[in-house]
Amino acid sequence: MPQLPLVVWLAIAGVALVLVGLCAATAYAVLRATARRLVAHWPASRIVALVGAAAVPWLVVWLAPIRVVVSIHGVGPLIGWTVVALLAFALLVLLPLAALLSGAVWWAGRSRHRRPVPPAT
Repeated sequence: MPQLPLVVWLAIAGVALVLVGLCAATAYAVLRATARRLVAHWPASRIVALVGAAAVPWLVVWLAPIRVVVSIHGVGPLIGWTVVALLAFALLVLLPLAALLSGAVWWAGRSRHRRPVPPAT
């Protein structure tokens, strides 16, 4: 394990908490009651389009030979590369998470409408 200063470990922990918080906020946004009602009534084409949009960034990562090497000297480039990293996280993690949860909500909503209602006794 590398010997890093405590400040660096705290920064790493802070970034990890922010990323987990973004995942939790995405899940909350998709799974709250009003969003579930809306997603359950989406046409299948919208779900397929969302899944396709979530798959495209991963296809680019998988198929394109991308190599990013940066040298950050100053606050401006640090902020710029942080924004780029957050956008990449949104495309590669948050969008697929939202697509997966939306698909599950849509599937559950569709199967709930198809179930026969048991007769009253």
